[in-house]
Amino acid sequence: MDAKIDKNGAILLGNNFTVDGYSNRPIRVVTHAHEDHMKGLRKSIKESIFIVATPITHEFLNILGYHIPEEKAMKLDYDKTIEIMDEKITLKKSRHIAGSAQVMVETKNGTMGYTGDFKLPGTEPLKDLDTLVVDATYGNLKYQRGWADWDALGALMNLIEEYTKRGPIWIYGYNGKLQEIMILLRERGIKNKFLADEKTLRMAQIASNYYGVNLGDTTIFNKELVEGDSIIFVHTFRHQDFSRLEGTHIMLTGWELRGIAVKVSENQFNVSFSDHATFKEIIEYIKESNPRKVIIDGTRSQDSWYIAKYLSKILNIRTEVEPK
Repeated sequence: MDAKIDKNGAILLGNNFTVDGYSNRPIRVVTHAHEDHMKGLRKSIKESIFIVATPITHEFLNILGYHIPEEKAMKLDYDKTIEIMDEKITLKKSRHIAGSAQVMVETKNGTMGYTGDFKLPGTEPLKDLDTLVVDATYGNLKYQRGWADWDALGALMNLIEEYTKRGPIWIYGYNGKLQEIMILLRERGIKNKFLADEKTLRMAQIASNYYGVNLGDTTIFNKELVEGDSIIFVHTFRHQDFSRLEGTHIMLTGWELRGIAVKVSENQFNVSFSDHATFKEIIEYIKESNPRKVIIDGTRSQDSWYIAKYLSKILNIRTEVEPK
């Protein structure tokens, strides 16, 4: 069987593997610990023979409440190939969050791969594939940002430097992005006290060990511990719970296209920081990968048709959008 995408977003590779979504298959693969890639995981844990992910992703899943029996938890390191039911699987590193992986499956009928979420530079494209399944979250030129992540990080640091004198800084983002920002800020000399909920801090500690960075002064969040120069890291979903509290509130979002850092109100800012490849980076990845066929993931992108048409008409690459 070739690669295909189920209506629920599950990436089906070969005959035995379902990736980032539930399907009645013996092997479930999780590319990384983001909510939209863990759909149906509890059902998969009950029904599947193995749950495959990198060791760090398995640690994250445990913190997030997914308790996988030891006999089902297959902790697969990058670039290590294993054979299951006459099909080989290899996880390749991707730049997204700590532990993120691309997936490559070799069968008797061909070799197929799935990028998962990624960005460039830092993700080595999968090669020699018959079929490549591509994440295309920003699969339209209208979403192309005119700046790099480093520009966004610089803008965030400038906001911290300017507004930390006025009270605490509240930074909102998703799991993975929050931990990445905590590490990047520490690497660049930000010494403010960090506060976050227990899960966020436990994941940050795992990520910091992975990257070899000391998190410094970090504490589990409690309102009584917030000081004038504290930086509090909060999941995006809880923005409304904290946004009226004293201090400066900064939302990290790749969907802010008006500028690198945009002032939304007197004490609210959006910083355009993303963990996903831009349109041009997706095209660059596919050119270098040079697969015989491309499938665009239409369940996680509103503009899958756009990039599919571009690949077919401009680059002359056989491209489909799934699910159909």
